[in-house]
Amino acid sequence: MIITERKRLTAIKTEIKPLVEGTYVKGEGFESNYVLTLSGLKVSRARILGTIMTKFVNEEKTYCFVVIDDETETIRAKIFKNVKLAEKIEQGDLVDAIGKIREYDGELYMMPEVIRKIEDPNFIILRKAELLEQKKYLDKIKEKIMGLKKQTSDLEEIKKLAQAEGIDPDTVETMIQSLDNQENKEREPEKEEDKKPIKDLILNIIEKLDEGTGAEYAAIITESKLEEPQVEDVINDLLGEGTCYEPRPGRIKRL
Repeated sequence: MIITERKRLTAIKTEIKPLVEGTYVKGEGFESNYVLTLSGLKVSRARILGTIMTKFVNEEKTYCFVVIDDETETIRAKIFKNVKLAEKIEQGDLVDAIGKIREYDGELYMMPEVIRKIEDPNFIILRKAELLEQKKYLDKIKEKIMGLKKQTSDLEEIKKLAQAEGIDPDTVETMIQSLDNQENKEREPEKEEDKKPIKDLILNIIEKLDEGTGAEYAAIITESKLEEPQVEDVINDLLGEGTCYEPRPGRIKRL
């Protein structure tokens, strides 16, 4: 029987916002679950620096969670059974937390292995500098790979070209997956509930500009201060659902 050694994954230093905005991916086989960030990071274990906003421990002392805020976003760190991990941590403390990133019922959370209280404020400056360097590196890699994607759509060919420039093939694959996810998100149609505030705005503008013959389409766009495709999409919805109609071309009137 062959036993495959599973190496402990490196804890990647990151802000919380990239994790929340990223895509949670369930690994296949022995591969760990991870978050693929828009910048191209593949994060299974994260290292987060932030302030404890909330702490909860149940009466049985078998479960505890803390909410960590790093000024970009918040995340819950859930501790099962080993609540001693957070016994010296209190609300308002600055902590350096390391743990696996998990998702349950739509919530992204951390399962911490270490939560260390930080006393030295210079630690924040150091972490910000490290994250800035990381961002510069990832932006540089992304720019190179985007350039290679314009040359060819073949992944293996891109890997070879990137490797010639000193970029690891696994990094290439992760970055391309991240770029594809970003493009897909940009193409996703806007949800109906997200359109409601814009619909209300457009309807109010139509009523405001209508002096009897309907509101002029171009004037609606100008008054809304929105991009034309966004206004056009909403007006098409209003016309389609029968909330508005065109008394004549180029003019919109509310029923």
